[in-house]
Amino acid sequence: MKANRSSRMARHLVLALVSVSIFAGAASAQEPACEGKFTLPFEAQWGGVTLPAGGYAFTLNSTAVGSRVVTVVRDQQKVAIVMAQGRSKSDSTKASALIVTRIGGRARIDALHLAEVGDFFYIAPKAEGLQTASVPELIQRIPVFTSGK
Repeated sequence: MKANRSSRMARHLVLALVSVSIFAGAASAQEPACEGKFTLPFEAQWGGVTLPAGGYAFTLNSTAVGSRVVTVVRDQQKVAIVMAQGRSKSDSTKASALIVTRIGGRARIDALHLAEVGDFFYIAPKAEGLQTASVPELIQRIPVFTSGK
């Protein structure tokens, strides 16, 4: 009887340890892969959202292949979830920055360069693409201050 009880207790202990390790892994998977801050000195379009001049924070949820979602926050309020159309490895010697171009008189964020993670590319909404036939002009590299994980 005691051997049976010991066997059951050992099984329960193993199950408990496995459950704890699974939940710990799931919790750490939800931590952002990269967090950062930037200040826009002017209004700019990022994906389908127009961001007014000011200070912002952002999180990149994951660096996994196919992960391209950045959440943008201003004054502790979520203002946009921006999805990149492409991604590539980056040159880690360059400082992290937002790459801003001007097309048809409007500032647009074309790329987010994160030295420790990679480059993320954004395209203009279809309506904007139809209105502008001019070549994009690089106007600024806005510094991004990150805390990669």
